[in-house]
Amino acid sequence: MSENKIMDYDQTIKLVKEWRKKGERIVFTNGCFDIFHFGHIDYLEKARQLGDKLIVALNTDKSTSQIKGSQRPVINEYARARHMAALQFVDLVILFDELTPIILIEAIQPNILVKGRDYTNETIIGADFVIQHGGTVQTIPLIKGYSTTALIKSIQNDVDNNI
Repeated sequence: MSENKIMDYDQTIKLVKEWRKKGERIVFTNGCFDIFHFGHIDYLEKARQLGDKLIVALNTDKSTSQIKGSQRPVINEYARARHMAALQFVDLVILFDELTPIILIEAIQPNILVKGRDYTNETIIGADFVIQHGGTVQTIPLIKGYSTTALIKSIQNDVDNNI
């Protein structure tokens, strides 16, 4: 069952050690992934193609609200985690409560750290650490027109226009 891919910190570290023993290249990305859409699918699928295993660190409801505002997330953390875990190209999902995933990045030491092209190496949390430890940082082009914020605004406009 896909729920088995959702792991806590200790389970994650244990599995990462097993993957490393097998020589697997570990790709790490993170985000809120609220109101999952085609842009997310494309991004995650491309991230997975960069290595052998893809870890998605998912902001909890608490950290998502702190980053995105009190009206977010729209979809709760359990549903978002299950959605991620159901994707065949996602190997592990871990929730994190902090504003950034730096603790996880330092513990996991991914071979490849991935973010969208809306970031640069200078703005990607953990980029310096990953590079200093022999890894690489990659940015993936985003599909224009797909964003959760834009989707929410579009829905709000539709509702406002029909009231």
